[in-house]
Amino acid sequence: MRTIALLGQPNSGKSTLFNALTGSHQHVGNWPGKTVERAEGFFTQGEELYRVVDLPGSYGLTANSAEEMVTRTYIEHGYADLVCIIVDAAQLERSLYILADFAGVKSPVMLVLNMMDVAEQQGKKIDVQKIEDFLKIPVLGFIASDLDGYPKFFETLKHAIEQPAMILSDRIRKFVEENADAKNVSVIEKLESLIECMKLGIREKFWMVSKLLENDSLVCFEVRNAVGKERWDEIQKILDEMGTDGGLLTGEAKYRFVSEILRDASSSCEKTISLSRFDKIATHRIWGKFVAFFILVITLAVSMMIAVPIIASCFGLQKVAEPLVVKMCESLGWWPSVASFVNSVIIGGLAVTVAMMGFVFAILVTFGLMEDTGYLARSSYVFDSWLSRLGLHGKAFMPLLSGLACTGGAVCGTRVLDTRGQRLFAMVLLWSIPCGSKVAVVLFLASVFFGSAAPLFGLIYVAMIFASFWLSSKLFGNKLMPINERVGMIMELPPYHKPHWKILMKTVARNVWAVFKKAIMVIWLVSFIFWLVSYSKDGNVEHSVLYTIGNAIEPFTQIFGMRWQLFISYLGGVFSKEASLGVMSVVFASTNDAFSLVSRNAAGANLGEMMCAVVSLPEALAFIFASMFNIPCVLAMGTTYRETHSLKWLLTITGYYFAISLGLAFIVYHIALWVL
Repeated sequence: MRTIALLGQPNSGKSTLFNALTGSHQHVGNWPGKTVERAEGFFTQGEELYRVVDLPGSYGLTANSAEEMVTRTYIEHGYADLVCIIVDAAQLERSLYILADFAGVKSPVMLVLNMMDVAEQQGKKIDVQKIEDFLKIPVLGFIASDLDGYPKFFETLKHAIEQPAMILSDRIRKFVEENADAKNVSVIEKLESLIECMKLGIREKFWMVSKLLENDSLVCFEVRNAVGKERWDEIQKILDEMGTDGGLLTGEAKYRFVSEILRDASSSCEKTISLSRFDKIATHRIWGKFVAFFILVITLAVSMMIAVPIIASCFGLQKVAEPLVVKMCESLGWWPSVASFVNSVIIGGLAVTVAMMGFVFAILVTFGLMEDTGYLARSSYVFDSWLSRLGLHGKAFMPLLSGLACTGGAVCGTRVLDTRGQRLFAMVLLWSIPCGSKVAVVLFLASVFFGSAAPLFGLIYVAMIFASFWLSSKLFGNKLMPINERVGMIMELPPYHKPHWKILMKTVARNVWAVFKKAIMVIWLVSFIFWLVSYSKDGNVEHSVLYTIGNAIEPFTQIFGMRWQLFISYLGGVFSKEASLGVMSVVFASTNDAFSLVSRNAAGANLGEMMCAVVSLPEALAFIFASMFNIPCVLAMGTTYRETHSLKWLLTITGYYFAISLGLAFIVYHIALWVL
């Protein structure tokens, strides 16, 4: 089995290539010792089996962020039989820097010039053969989203493995010596002599020296431990005298190397690129935000149009299936509890999961289309100034706003962000954005208790969401996105082009299936627990474990202004937001099977009257504010676990929102007791 490592800058098309190669034969986890996403997959070509490792996106091999450290460590240890460097053909002057930074690592390599179609649209002509002749390695002009080009890719890949070629650092060293004075040349030679005792592995001596001059943290740590204190002190003295000049010297040499590659291989007769009339509006500081909001509304409307038929059919089939299960159990002489379990846990949980997958599918398709056509970059640019105050990029705008439709789908949308820290922080913020179901529950309760004043709660809700953003940025922002690692978003607006439907739909289907597998297990587990504690033989909730537990915990729940019925309803909202109304119908009426009402998301017809009769206004306010920041449904929890690959972070975010919601309930309740 051959191991192929995919190396490239973010947005170079690595993930598109990885998904097309591996299909469903892939898995995602974390790198050992790092909370950085690790994607591996397999594919066969002929009789050969290949492992593909999608390395975290990196602009070079200097290790600054955790993602870059993972990438560098993998490359310099020589774990791959072949390193496939993917660059953006539309901006070779910038994207080829990673190739120049790779020069000096003695590992077989091939170069893929991706997005050749975009380069052609911009009027750029690239002579692939001349680049190959100059570098003496296999080079391929490619369009990762076009499946017709993959036979040529496999042919080049086979050639690169059978006749391995490497990129040496001799040309870059020559440029350094040409630009440096005699003193600096002697400094380089002295540094090389000082590290002669080291085991360099697949790295050239000059490559190590260049990383020392660039103050690379991993190389400095390795050299310090390998050469001993005396030699390291001498090296440190040299580096201190060079200051930033050393990094500038090697950086300029690498850019000269890139220029030499492209001098005869890339034409200079580019089209003059100017903003279209639409783009002048879409990227305007003010009008661009209105355009983005309008497109967002259309996107969410389309998502709902896709999702609603799926949801309706799921619950429709559930209503048909449940009576059949009851009749089947009766005819077989099975206990009624068997029918209750199958209907409430198995069928009910499956119906809810599949129904919510409609939202996930719709969000992934619509966002994939916007990214594929080129508009997503425009909306990211427009809202970057707002989100940068929180430490995020403008790319987070669409995933955050899509949380109004479905938190689970929006969590999947955070994949467009560059780093794991940004994705985790965006998920923290997403949990405070209410889906439509949560908004409906909050406004229903507000209208029951406060009548015409209910719209005021909507305004309060919006203000508190922004306040929670500020609190989250203070608590999580610096940890997940250290200030010294935050950078501005530099973006080259891509040209508009037709979506690649085959690649898009395959990617969406694979992601939906991955989310479903994780979510269904969580939902079935929660469904079973809730069914177990709420079931009673005679159907009376007072004879269930739920009722017993509720009375036992009431002294504690009353601290937060919630009698046990309200607190159980609050917990029921974890299953789904509408479920909290179903739980209320059960616990306040003290009749029927609690879970059967929950699974149908049903609120009793006289629920408002029952609650007003027994619940005081301070208790109602406490419950409403607790519901505002209650954790999202188990689907969103399962999706968050699927995207973070970390139980620790799932529990952290869950605990954080339990603390916010219950803390708000406590404050509001005790203030209301004093005022009302």
